Amino acid sequence: MAQDAVQGRDITGRGHTLAGIGILASLAPRELALLAAECEWRSFARGDILLNLDRGDRLDGVIFVVAGSLRLARSLGGAGRIFYTDVNEGGQFGEMAVFGVEEEGLSVVARDDGLAATLPGESFIGLLSREESVSRALLCQYARLLRAKESSVPAQSGATEGTGAQRLYGELLALAEPWRDDEGRDCLRIARLPRHRELAARVDTTEEVVARAIAELVREGIALRDYPGLIVADEARLRDLCASA
Repeated sequence: MAQDAVQGRDITGRGHTLAGIGILASLAPRELALLAAECEWRSFARGDILLNLDRGDRLDGVIFVVAGSLRLARSLGGAGRIFYTDVNEGGQFGEMAVFGVEEEGLSVVARDDGLAATLPGESFIGLLSREESVSRALLCQYARLLRAKESSVPAQSGATEGTGAQRLYGELLALAEPWRDDEGRDCLRIARLPRHRELAARVDTTEEVVARAIAELVREGIALRDYPGLIVADEARLRDLCASA
């Protein structure tokens, strides 16, 4: 973690305010100030690992993303597939653990510079008990997420939607993190590319399809080999391939 994050200094210039958090939008300024005083604040820089349960970190409350963006990664099933969720400015996560739903294999990485505030679990439960508007906003958020998940089930089931190459391209985009190359250009980078066998299992295709698709990306200049990883030099073209492969 960056030194600024350890010291809790605000490197974003936003100030320690929860005014931009979606589920807290209805609260009065005084209530927001009181909640902010209960939070543990920390700045983060792109690439910082804020949380890794596998290394013994603890998720002790609800984390509000005041500025920036965080990527949550969770392991799913025995095939080694990773499920990614991006929590952007104004969002939050960690409430399910507060409700007693155990988190396993969760890691949180910063996608860019930002600021987060952690409200202790007991304080969050108390907030929901006294502020009906926050409870309603949280329920509406879950309802929207559930509806979005229901509408995307066929695509996310993965086995029959699109070609093997399309599913691989989508997996590569999910694995990639923002990065700046030696010439200062923004691109995407997978620090450690999984083996072809693992990628094939994740997207329900063959190792041959994986090898051929990655080789084609390199040949077309869309990706660059960066052993043991891969650099996505042209994100727009890769996203186009997801839809047209």
